[in-house]
Amino acid sequence: MPTATDPSRDAARERALIRVQAASGALFAVFLVAHLVNQMFAAAGPAVYDAMQIRLRAAYHAPAIEIACVLVPLAVHVVASVWRMVRRRRRGGPAAAAPRMRWQRRTAIVLLSFTLGHIIATRGPSLVYGVYPEFSGVAYTMVWLPAYFIPYYLLFSLAGLYHALNGLALGLPRIGLAGPPALRSGRAVALAWLAGAVALALGIAGFAGAWHDFREQAVTSPYAQLLSDLGVADSPHDSHP
Repeated sequence: MPTATDPSRDAARERALIRVQAASGALFAVFLVAHLVNQMFAAAGPAVYDAMQIRLRAAYHAPAIEIACVLVPLAVHVVASVWRMVRRRRRGGPAAAAPRMRWQRRTAIVLLSFTLGHIIATRGPSLVYGVYPEFSGVAYTMVWLPAYFIPYYLLFSLAGLYHALNGLALGLPRIGLAGPPALRSGRAVALAWLAGAVALALGIAGFAGAWHDFREQAVTSPYAQLLSDLGVADSPHDSHP
């Protein structure tokens, strides 16, 4: 039979999970925000985007930093989030009615759906073959399958931005930090997300060649050639007019 202390123990476990979820999410958000800001700068063209990516990569691809500040926090955050969801469903508890929490869960579902594939497609080639996508590689995906990759990057990046901003605003107080004063209200989060969403959309338009024609650079990139050699994509020469 359940003991009288079960409810208090369950509440303590839930508080511990919340703190783990918040701390791991805050740590991973540092990388995520930097990654998204880099994408925003794609609107300025390949030279600016690649130069910024090289500088960031020198930090977050360092083995100790990548493991401790990117991969481990991501794995812990996903496990804690899914564990809390399973616990809530087992208890029959209602989902939070607050709009910010509903959107936090919706964006989490989007991120869970795409993150593993994104890691394999972007980090895998660099680890195994020494080929980084860079601007030209991302642009090639939009030459190769624009009907998929343009909406994909837009949805993935917009969901990531909201999840990071709103997650920081909600999660930092749970680990004893005040959080950014500018993001304490739902309206402030929405406005910050809207401004970032415009910048992200402009960056994706840059990859897609809205401002300059990058097609030849894209289809002859090392990333495009690697996808062709692996049989994943058409030969770059077949994509070239």
